[in-house]
Amino acid sequence: MSNKKLNRQIDLQVSGLKVREAVEGEKSRTIEGYAVVFGVRSVNLVPWSSYREVYEIMEPGSIGSELLNRSDVVLTAFHDNTAILGRWRRGKGTLNLLLDSRGLRVECTLADTERANELLSAIERGDISGMSFAFTADEEDSENGVSYEKIEDRNAEGKEVWLRHVKKVTGLYDVTIAGHPAYEQTSVGTREVDEFLDTKIGEPAEILKQREAEAKRKAEEEAQRKREQEEREAEERERIRIDMQRRERVMRANEIMLEDMTM
Repeated sequence: MSNKKLNRQIDLQVSGLKVREAVEGEKSRTIEGYAVVFGVRSVNLVPWSSYREVYEIMEPGSIGSELLNRSDVVLTAFHDNTAILGRWRRGKGTLNLLLDSRGLRVECTLADTERANELLSAIERGDISGMSFAFTADEEDSENGVSYEKIEDRNAEGKEVWLRHVKKVTGLYDVTIAGHPAYEQTSVGTREVDEFLDTKIGEPAEILKQREAEAKRKAEEEAQRKREQEEREAEERERIRIDMQRRERVMRANEIMLEDMTM
């Protein structure tokens, strides 16, 4: 899990994604906005969970200039790497990445292509809802990498509430013009995410009790099934034994009858 890329989406109000204003009447082709915003709580990373909510915060300093200077980052739309709109290669290229106290700011002048023109138009109309970025972080280093903090035992929906603090990003791979932010999730399957979080922050006591009760019920059902199977097998053996005794008696009676007839 710690080596897998995670996708995080920033909605339009937070990212401020826009087309730069025109200069001297000439239409701008430069987009700008924040792909990463420090200190802002994400949407719930596990909206499918019935017993917990987990929110992520990119801590100030989680992305530094040293990381940017060694990174090869592409600008895409919807994480589609087959259509690269701009590129940052260790400080050079058509994509500009700027760190400030708010977060990671993105600037890029798009080429005059059909795809880019469609995106510019969609951003200007407000059809595009934000930006996203793909990254990795060290899950094993709770002091300098990623840590978890429980902030509520029960919220209004009866769920535990956790914060996932990302203190240092180890890899930055793309920033992307994003679609709908309501279903922001990691790129791995939900089951794997749940299992990973269970190993990091554990399961609520109620869930553990439910699992223990379920395991106990299944064990009792299995034991009962085995007992019933053993009883059926014992009954079958007894039926066979009685049947064999009956056959032996019949055979013995026939033998005696034949002996009488030959005398």
